[in-house]
Parts: sequence; structure tokens; C-alpha cells
Amino acid sequence: MRRLPVLALLLILTAATAFAARQSVATSASFTPPAEPGVIYTVINFPRASGLAQSAVVNVDWGLASRRIVVAAPYRGACSTTTPSGFVLKLRHPRPDTTPLTITTTGTIVRGPYQGDVPLEVLNSCYKLVS
Repeated sequence: MRRLPVLALLLILTAATAFAARQSVATSASFTPPAEPGVIYTVINFPRASGLAQSAVVNVDWGLASRRIVVAAPYRGACSTTTPSGFVLKLRHPRPDTTPLTITTTGTIVRGPYQGDVPLEVLNSCYKLVS
């Protein structure tokens, strides 16, 4: 009779572990910019753990260039616990080419990547501009 509660507990722990592992999967987005120079923006929310914003890792692969960026999450104040909070990644597209761009992050990509006007999230105090 004691095996049933132990089995139930083991099942719950296994399900929780699988759910936690699923949460750490990186999101990715690809974009082929138009053949004109400009600025490419991507809006990314911080990943969360126990309701708190965590630092995000962003990998940018653009043709032969590759870049890794770590964006620190706010550790104090309202932005560390409220949603949405994140950052706007700003990339300069200097040449009139159509080289594909791939962005992979541990956060959540909310919008973009896109070439155009500055996103409205920049006006939010819980978002910061990262270039």
C-alpha cells in the first residue's frame, strides 16, 4: 500500500522535470532583409524562472558573421517581476544585400526581426535598447 504514494510522487516529479526542460528551449527566427541599408529590430522578452526575469542569451548568425550577446535581466524593481519586460535588439544592415539573418535566443521573440521603424516597446520602461 505504501508503493502507491511513492509511485504518484515519482510520476509528478518526472512530469515537472520534463516541463522544466521544455521551458529552456531556445526560440529562433529567420529574416531575409530587403536589398537596401537600414536598421533591423527584434523585440525579445526575458525568460522567466519562478516569476523573475532571467538573463537572456542571443546568438546572431548573419552570413559569415556570428555574434553572441548576453543581456542581463533587471534584478530589482518592478521590471524584474512584471510582464512584459525584455529588450529590443538593434542590428545595422549596412549593405544593400539579401544575406539571411537568423536570431536564436533563450528568451521569447515577440516581434521581428524586421527592417523599419523603431518598435513601440522602446518607450516602455521595462524594455531596453541593445545594439
